[in-house]
Amino acid sequence: MPGREWFLQQKKDENGEWQFTRVLTEEEAREQLRMIRQGCLEETDMWAYMDRWNSLTDAQQAELTAYRQALRDIPSCDDPFNPPFPSKPSWV
Repeated sequence: MPGREWFLQQKKDENGEWQFTRVLTEEEAREQLRMIRQGCLEETDMWAYMDRWNSLTDAQQAELTAYRQALRDIPSCDDPFNPPFPSKPSWV
């Protein structure tokens, strides 16, 4: 749905009507998500290196793979204003 914008409620005016301030367009929100997602991926990059990867159990490898894939999928989510951020594995 191109053109959507995310607004932040700021205050009511003298007539009791809410005044809104534009915060992000959908495209800007997706770019912000990409930057956040990239930081989350970088936090787990060291676990993807072969020497570390081989030290993980099969369950940890599966959990890390699923987590990183879920992070990669975030920018294409339907609603960039309410993204489905996955939970980072507790052992990371």
